[in-house]
Amino acid sequence: MDEHKYEVIDTSGSDYGQNDNDWKKGKKKKMSKGVRALIAILLVFVIVIGTGSAVVYLYLDKMNYGDSVGEVDPNLDADEALSFDNQSDADKDIRANLDDNQIWYDDRVYNILLVGVDYGDEEKVMFEGAYLPRSDSMILISINSVTNTINMVSLSRAVYVAIPGHGNKRLNTAHAYGGATMLVDTIEQNYKIRIDKYITVDISGFTDIIDILGGVQIEMTAAEAKYVLGKNQAGTYNLNGKQATSYSRLRSIDSDRKRTGRQRAVLNAIVNKFRKSSVSTMLGLLDDVLPLVTTNFTKTELISQVSNAPKYLAMSINEDIIPHNATNLTMRDGKEVLILNWDETKKYVHDLLYPDMIPQSLEGTTDK
Repeated sequence: MDEHKYEVIDTSGSDYGQNDNDWKKGKKKKMSKGVRALIAILLVFVIVIGTGSAVVYLYLDKMNYGDSVGEVDPNLDADEALSFDNQSDADKDIRANLDDNQIWYDDRVYNILLVGVDYGDEEKVMFEGAYLPRSDSMILISINSVTNTINMVSLSRAVYVAIPGHGNKRLNTAHAYGGATMLVDTIEQNYKIRIDKYITVDISGFTDIIDILGGVQIEMTAAEAKYVLGKNQAGTYNLNGKQATSYSRLRSIDSDRKRTGRQRAVLNAIVNKFRKSSVSTMLGLLDDVLPLVTTNFTKTELISQVSNAPKYLAMSINEDIIPHNATNLTMRDGKEVLILNWDETKKYVHDLLYPDMIPQSLEGTTDK
């Protein structure tokens, strides 16, 4: 890691007031069958085709390969500028974290970053000069072949991090500065884990996809139902595309942490509905879904993942979120900001992804 890549904002002020949290590793809950199916579809969606390689490659051709396409909004620096009390302490912690230049990896642990972005009204020109969007959701799918476990870990979008060449800002801003490559580099340098591949999905197109599926079943609290549907009663509701999108973006009634849970609930519901659809509907939806996907997997690598499908589906699947325990957000300049203790965060992440393992460092040494 090159230190000169990072501009650390230096300010001074009073105590920040961040509450301490218990970072002890808790038991992770078993994920639903819907999430299990989601991971399978993301990695081996071509298996539903069930025919020869020529047809598989025909569908793979519908995807986009490489990095996200778009320009950097010239107002992004000003829009994402942050100033808050004791910012110098937060920046000092980030600087100390960057000085730790060991990025962990183990070839038996395969890390895929799933990124949700929203080009919105600019979707039609997303390859013709649209601004790169911020990442709406970031989920790390970590496949551990030693423990036969898949960890699906949400990364909070408001975390205060160092973005290479752009100073200290919120994590979701990294994508707006340089697409998935910049986001991966930011996560690697701050969380100290290697990201092997990424899959980016333009979620703006999922509104129409949900409508094609006839809506999705979502269990909602009374507060959620009131906000999304204008109803005062908790229950399970069938949401159309617009309603499901509103639900997945909702955080004003509680927190961004709850919001990530709602995003996973919508993904689960989509997959459950997809699995119950006819083959012709599945193939039709692939025509709609695949053009929304961008990845740095090659076609050959995607094909090779098909052979791993039975192994992946047999693995234990757990979900988590970083930070693991609820941490207070602060509002600064109209934005939610989350300050982490990086020593504690790195320890939790490493214990989660590499239990009882001693990962190697990209710097060629062994972490202890």
